[in-house]
Amino acid sequence: MPAAPAITALAACRTGAGLCRIATVKEALSIALTLCPSATGFALSSRDAKALLDFADQHDAVAVGPGLGQSPLAKKIVLELLARHSGPMVLDADALNILSTLEASEWPKRKNWSNVVLTPHTVEFMRLMGAVTKRRGSLEIASHATSEQPQEKHPVATASDTTPAELENAAEAYCTADGVAIDFEPESPPAAVEGSVNTGESAAVAPDRWALAEILSRATGCVVVLKGHRTAIADGGRGAINQTGNPAMATAGMGDVLTGVIAALIGQGIAPADAAVLGVHIHGLAGDMAVETIGPAGLLATDVANLLPKALATRLAKS
Repeated sequence: MPAAPAITALAACRTGAGLCRIATVKEALSIALTLCPSATGFALSSRDAKALLDFADQHDAVAVGPGLGQSPLAKKIVLELLARHSGPMVLDADALNILSTLEASEWPKRKNWSNVVLTPHTVEFMRLMGAVTKRRGSLEIASHATSEQPQEKHPVATASDTTPAELENAAEAYCTADGVAIDFEPESPPAAVEGSVNTGESAAVAPDRWALAEILSRATGCVVVLKGHRTAIADGGRGAINQTGNPAMATAGMGDVLTGVIAALIGQGIAPADAAVLGVHIHGLAGDMAVETIGPAGLLATDVANLLPKALATRLAKS
């Protein structure tokens, strides 16, 4: 889908990215660059993973997934970037679909998951939760570190270290893809923050959405943006419920716009969790402005993308 990365690139440029480059296969690159001539391009090669990693390392933030598809090459791209590119990334669309199909042994090893932002809608969220719990009852289960072992944040033990009863109990516990048990002790919902956290009539619903986002955040170590009415953002401790946006934004390409917004903010030096909160707010605010200008029906993703500078200026004026 060459239009998807083009929309993401347009949104990134409109959010203040000084340079945006689209990386896709040669056959789609010319189409994407025609749709977004402000971006430049990089042709992906299925035989040269190093070139892709070198390309990613040249940038302050990388957005992966819009229009990518789920081919073997797409899967290789997602896994290589997660395993070998240490910079911040925003994962959306097919990048999330690829993660949701992984077996427990396929999950990439990554030192820092906290600079990865996942942006699932509700269906993608459910698929991802299924993927990160696949190791229930697997050979690796959570265990307390022994005095002979170096202290780790999330130590693990193999099946040989445990009794059959412990293995049975572990099978009933949720685990991350790395076999680390998830602590599901309830936490307080996000505090009320004007402009970011919902405190209106949907307050009874909003904390539940935040709790779902928080579960996936703690399961993966990533920042999670659970998209939908009152989008919820969680980073394993803090959270926000967005108040901007409207039903007219439920059209194709809106998620691609949000991905570009968050990636551009990260690229300008904002921490991934803060960029996610601000990005969701700005994205919804631009959507609200588009409705006022165009009307409540027929809104296009590009309409919202083109109003991002105005939304940013409005938000900055209130700061």
